[in-house]
Amino acid sequence: MLKLDGNERVLVCPLGWGLGHATRVITIVEMLLQKGCTVIVAADKISIDLLQPRFPNIDFIIFPSITIKLSKGKNQLLALVKIGLKVIFLTHRENRLVKKIIDDNKIDVVISDNRYGLYTKDIPSVLITHQLKIIFPKPFRWAMPIGVWFVKRSAERFTECWIPDNREGFRISGELSHPKVLPKNAEFIGLLSRFQQIEAKKQENSWDLVGIVSGPLPHREIFEKELVNLSNRLGLKALIIQGLPQELSSTKEIGSATLVPHLPDHEMAEAIVSAKYLICRSGYSTIMDLIALKRTALLVPTPGQTEQEYLANYLAENKLFGFVKQAKLNSIDISHFENHSHLYSNFM
Repeated sequence: MLKLDGNERVLVCPLGWGLGHATRVITIVEMLLQKGCTVIVAADKISIDLLQPRFPNIDFIIFPSITIKLSKGKNQLLALVKIGLKVIFLTHRENRLVKKIIDDNKIDVVISDNRYGLYTKDIPSVLITHQLKIIFPKPFRWAMPIGVWFVKRSAERFTECWIPDNREGFRISGELSHPKVLPKNAEFIGLLSRFQQIEAKKQENSWDLVGIVSGPLPHREIFEKELVNLSNRLGLKALIIQGLPQELSSTKEIGSATLVPHLPDHEMAEAIVSAKYLICRSGYSTIMDLIALKRTALLVPTPGQTEQEYLANYLAENKLFGFVKQAKLNSIDISHFENHSHLYSNFM
């Protein structure tokens, strides 16, 4: 693993697809600061809005990554193909842009979370990713070996490839981090969670249900509405965290549901450990956060996101999390939560 003596100027660049990539570099930034490194974060504004309160004394640079908007219906496949082509184009563009940031800020090391264009031969560069095997939509499964080859080739442009999963034993990411042949520079570094250094205490008389909203539009808004309807239909006192750190709007109540744009990490951790039930997307960073807090949840994968669909199925089959499709949310009852609420013990 990359050796640092503490004198380096390190550029950290999370991908801007939701907040998951930003939350999981928190542990990386904390590690670098503890070593004495100077850290500069280059990211989308929404990621900076999340990270800046946690790290008020480091510098931030606006460095947007690709934005995505998934279709509601049958055009999801076409949207995913377009995203793939856009990623290839922007990878080359990002590579040109990062070289200027490196020169302007006298950077010694670059650490990128899933931004494949941020490699350079001039200084050490690190790629963080758990997804070395991309699950294609069913009509294109025949092309998955091409995808694996492309990711391996892209990862090997970096000095090192860090995989945030257990070094030994059960792998949370399953097949996603286990193609037949790993990149030659790959190393498992253990799970990454913003809650690893937080001691969250369980609060009495807390929420029946905490819902964590995340992901791209329009499904983020659809999921939020579904959670409001679910909590009111089941009569659950619910806290719904909208995942909008840039929003300044106040808390609002809709029936038995209380909606907040964002919570500081410590408050969010306490809400999670105190809630009777949890429901959220099956994003990998969210899953790592829940495991860090020894909690399970009912997972609802974002429709059309094959990675989330795979993770929800895989973790449910291994009896670690519950799983329900978004289209079925309006028909579930309290038993769907009660049937999996004991599973957190598998993490202890």
